[in-house]
Amino acid sequence: MPSTLAVYYGPPTPAAVAALGGWDMAVVQTTLYAPEQLLALRKGGARVLGYLSVGEDHALGDRACEPFGEPYHAAVNPAWGSVVVDAAHPQWARTLLARAAASVAHADGLLLDTLDSAESGATLARVRDVRAAFPQATLVANRGFGLLPELAPLLRPHGGGVLFEALSTTHAPAYAAHDAGGLAYTAGQLAEVRRLELPVWALDYADTPRLAAWARARAATLGLGTFVTDRLLCRAGGFP
Repeated sequence: MPSTLAVYYGPPTPAAVAALGGWDMAVVQTTLYAPEQLLALRKGGARVLGYLSVGEDHALGDRACEPFGEPYHAAVNPAWGSVVVDAAHPQWARTLLARAAASVAHADGLLLDTLDSAESGATLARVRDVRAAFPQATLVANRGFGLLPELAPLLRPHGGGVLFEALSTTHAPAYAAHDAGGLAYTAGQLAEVRRLELPVWALDYADTPRLAAWARARAATLGLGTFVTDRLLCRAGGFP
């Protein structure tokens, strides 16, 4: 049976930790958790992945992000209030490794996010840095299709692979299923990931049980499960 994966960016409440323990793999913002909370989650049976934004800078916890307050800031992403980085900047390379170390502490690996935001060659170099610094970590790429196939060998060790965000649905500008063109695109990208023999998990968005059920049914026709949640990824158990 394929492994399951949950993505949760809400607070580490006891109820959330209990719910996440029911999944094979759980992506959380580990720096918001106490070490004993992460240990409890792992003892519950889940492999824990910390969140790491590779191509964008953003505020997290008590860490601020003032646009253009750092030499590696390149452009504002207004959709999220984050800042696209110059991934080739040496200071970003150092900052990213420090953040990776903090995120993977007391965890099993990392979810690599915003891989499609910055220049592809420099982004790939930063992922190589992370793999070299943490050779035993499980690395899962959120999309990153533009970096394939070079990205694939960095993900394969220790059960890593690709998280296919928005496989069938999106939350912007409103929660909705992809149109016919979008569905054809995601099916084609899924086939490419599978051609590279990478494990793949899916993530979808919904605000109604009907849309959530449709996303799960479409994922099933493609031979995988999907974790359905809200735009802020604050449902530890997924959408009902």
